[in-house]
Amino acid sequence: MDETIEVSLDRIRSIIALLPNDRFSTCDVIRGYCGSFCSNHETPAFYSFNAQFGKLLKRNEVSLGIVEIEKETPTKDDYGHQTKTSFWRIKP
Repeated sequence: MDETIEVSLDRIRSIIALLPNDRFSTCDVIRGYCGSFCSNHETPAFYSFNAQFGKLLKRNEVSLGIVEIEKETPTKDDYGHQTKTSFWRIKP
């Protein structure tokens, strides 16, 4: 049986409220939610926590009051490993 991990949209909202309104990344939100941001090396997107978290943000754009402004932008995780992220802004 597959399991699920609960994620609080209220907590995500409170993290987003602390980020710059005009531009923040999925990495920034994950870092606020988990305490750090680590890329999921050689993990298919279907199993990647980071990718699934990004999909959760996308599914909840309206509820969270955000809009995606860039996707698949190269970045580095907290350990300097290359990865990609989306950037968001608060919807006016």
